[in-house]
Amino acid sequence: MEISEVKKILEVLLFVSDKPLSLKELRDIIKADVADISNLEDILKELKDEYVTLNKPYEIKFVADGWTFATKPEYSPWIKKLLKEKTVLKLSPAALETLAMIAYKQPITRAEIDEIRGVESSGVIDTLLERKLIKIVGRKEALGRPLLYGTTQDFLKHFGLTHLSELPLIEDMPKEIQETDNLPEPELPFNTKDIEQNDTVKSTEIVR
Repeated sequence: MEISEVKKILEVLLFVSDKPLSLKELRDIIKADVADISNLEDILKELKDEYVTLNKPYEIKFVADGWTFATKPEYSPWIKKLLKEKTVLKLSPAALETLAMIAYKQPITRAEIDEIRGVESSGVIDTLLERKLIKIVGRKEALGRPLLYGTTQDFLKHFGLTHLSELPLIEDMPKEIQETDNLPEPELPFNTKDIEQNDTVKSTEIVR
């Protein structure tokens, strides 16, 4: 099968999928029809570059350990008008604060979150679990074996991140955020990629 045909197959799979597709998932789907798919990642990167060249309002991105179609952020105002609440995930300041703590300090227990925030956090944690932004990742080897929380693939998807390593460094954030007492220090080798720090998290799904 020609590479051009493989690209078309990949393109249609990414278009119809409602979640990012991993390299393994894509290989499993097309391996019966394509003899050599060892260069599948290179083909996806070529396809991604082609969309950049076309300068369309949507693009192919690698987020949450998978490939997907996504609309470009600058077109989000019109998407919101069309789909209203369906295209955004709204979080309260308390939920965002708790989510940031979990992202930077994971795995972390509810008691540790409560200690940092200075208030009880069970309700906020339940909301984040319901939104599938966090999950239970195990139990801490301590008295009572409390639950440990960490972020999910949906968290990466909603923030447009490939890996947790793309979270911004605390020292690269605005000074007023750095001086917030409740903001935890990072424990991973983060780089300086920026993400929006507001109450509305944009979806990365394409409008079809």
